[in-house]
Amino acid sequence: MDLPEQWAFIEADLERARSSLPQEAATSEPIRYYQEFLNHNELELACDMLEAYAEDHQVSKEFWIALRDAATKMKLPSATRYREFAEST
Repeated sequence: MDLPEQWAFIEADLERARSSLPQEAATSEPIRYYQEFLNHNELELACDMLEAYAEDHQVSKEFWIALRDAATKMKLPSATRYREFAEST
């Protein structure tokens, strides 16, 4: 798999997590930054912003699963934490 293809899969996971959030999340600072980072292909930072949103808001199991999938593809240690969040939700 080439790098642009891998980025597309990661971006799809991040967007899946984002789409599980309520519409009003778009006005929150972390989600505005998420979108900016995503637009600049800063996928790890985009992932961090989704997690930052979840620190102050209740999110679904599907959110954590999608974030785990993205983090796993990026080989981030946070993937384990996201898996644990998904299992406890």
